[in-house]
Amino acid sequence: MVSHQTIIAATDFSESAQCAVKQAAQLAKEWHSTLVLVHVFNDSAWSSIKAIYDLSSWKIADPVEIARQKLEAICFQLKQDFGVEVEAQILIGRASKEIYDCALSRQAGLLVVGEHGENWVRDAVLGGTALKLLEATRIPVLLVRSPVIGSYQRILVATDFSATATRAARLALDLFPDAQHHLIHAYVVPFESSMRMGGAREEDISRYREQAYQAAVRDLDDFVIDCNYQAAEEFSQFALHGYPASVIFEQAQTTKTDLIVIGKHGGEPFEEQLLGSVTQNVLYHADCDVLLTP
Repeated sequence: MVSHQTIIAATDFSESAQCAVKQAAQLAKEWHSTLVLVHVFNDSAWSSIKAIYDLSSWKIADPVEIARQKLEAICFQLKQDFGVEVEAQILIGRASKEIYDCALSRQAGLLVVGEHGENWVRDAVLGGTALKLLEATRIPVLLVRSPVIGSYQRILVATDFSATATRAARLALDLFPDAQHHLIHAYVVPFESSMRMGGAREEDISRYREQAYQAAVRDLDDFVIDCNYQAAEEFSQFALHGYPASVIFEQAQTTKTDLIVIGKHGGEPFEEQLLGSVTQNVLYHADCDVLLTP
């Protein structure tokens, strides 16, 4: 079970980061957690700015001090709006490394980040800092896309029956015990299109699909009991045919999901530092917030 006594929220003062900060404050309020608001000043980027632009007409100020003032102003507003105590921390260096090190040193139970910031083309799909953190961190990371909605009510947990998926399901129950939890597994019939090319009849394909469905249902039942037999009835279970990411998106729409919970990867130990292809697809394209579990 993960401790969520400390929540780290990272901000670059962008609009998407502000959404993440507010959601982190909402969770800190619900969990009575310590909220640490972190901004990383990139001194290398500032050196590049000075090299590119003519600063002679600028009203030169200490950018670190300006960032500190902005961060403290946000902390003050969060205290007013959510009634939580917030610590402000300015770090200097490369954002992904500094945030990651901060989360480790504070023994944080959750890291909250926005979808993207102001890193130009690299952030067009998913923020460079956010993606590096998602790849590297060994604590849960909440990727916030939506404005603060309060407590999550409808949670979709994706499973491929791996150990990572088990941790994801347990974390969803631990962090959000009062939500509706929908457990989803996408199955396919191996080589279905090739079988058609080889002359398989539609009734043959249907029979194989039914066999795959029954096996998926049995595996889902076993998976839920393994996750938490006492909470087995808390999950609505869905075994659906199709490509996993597409199935997840369709079911998220059907159930009006406000949070998707997914493991970093399935697969083998050598993939420990990688995001699986389905996970990447969900992170890039989901319309709602995503909780990634290590």
